[in-house]
Amino acid sequence: MSVVITFKDGHRDEEIRYEDGHEGREYRYVIGDNGTLSIFGKEEGGRLVRDQEPDIVYGPAAWYSVEGDARTKADEPKSRAYGA
Repeated sequence: MSVVITFKDGHRDEEIRYEDGHEGREYRYVIGDNGTLSIFGKEEGGRLVRDQEPDIVYGPAAWYSVEGDARTKADEPKSRAYGA
């Protein structure tokens, strides 16, 4: 699913879409404790690195709502057991 952000500027609503499949990428979002909205892009079917920097961050006053796939542990690389 793509990530769709709605912005509210007081007069009208505006949407920005981060479309899955565009240039072979998938998008995920994270809402920070301080209300920031971070958008992460990854290769289609790939994984996100644990401390990967977001592609873009919107401040808490900039966005109104978000729909799509939130970033989860399933987006991170699988752990490996060493020395077994």
